[in-house]
Amino acid sequence: MRHLGLITFLSIFVCHPVSAGINTDKVVMSHNQKIKRLVRKNKTLLGKIELLEQQQKINAGKIKELFNLTTYQKSSIVAEKATLRVREHDKKAKRIYAQARSLLVTDQYDQAINSFKQYLAAYPNNNHTSDVHYWLAKSYLAKEDFYSARDVFNIFQAQNPRHHKFPNSLLELAKVYIEFKQQDKARDLLNTMLVKFPSHNAINKAKQLLGKITIANPKIDKLTTHK
Repeated sequence: MRHLGLITFLSIFVCHPVSAGINTDKVVMSHNQKIKRLVRKNKTLLGKIELLEQQQKINAGKIKELFNLTTYQKSSIVAEKATLRVREHDKKAKRIYAQARSLLVTDQYDQAINSFKQYLAAYPNNNHTSDVHYWLAKSYLAKEDFYSARDVFNIFQAQNPRHHKFPNSLLELAKVYIEFKQQDKARDLLNTMLVKFPSHNAINKAKQLLGKITIANPKIDKLTTHK
């Protein structure tokens, strides 16, 4: 009986580790399956993250395009407003210029002078600024304000050597110097006109005026000829 009890005890002791070993395998398998499921979930999450990143890039591109479009629209509006201001500016300038010319033609010299000066004060760099200087000088000359006429003609000539009214200004300024009894300066201006602008439509007037200076001042003419 003692032997039978020992055998029974030993058989129980031997069988117990085997049963424990089987349970461990199940646990390991269970963990492996969980790990695999986690790996699959992780891959799925990584895929979703990549999709989100791509969508984020697309959205960023759309936002940039929208920003550029908005900026362009704002710039276009600003440019359009600036263009309208320039057009309105030019319209006002043209009105003042036309009004001043009309006053000069109708012999309203003081009003013409005021209008031309108003133009130059408001629009010093506009399209008609050079023309205004010429007609302002002409207005002073018509009013017999010879000093002002001389000063403005000199400004016009210094700033506009290629202006279509430059030859005319030589003739008109010569008239001013004749009023000052400065025939030498008048003669120089007229001779410049004859040499540089021989085909100008006012060339005959320049020749006639030069002839009058020569007849009125024969001594000065001889001295000039022998220089």
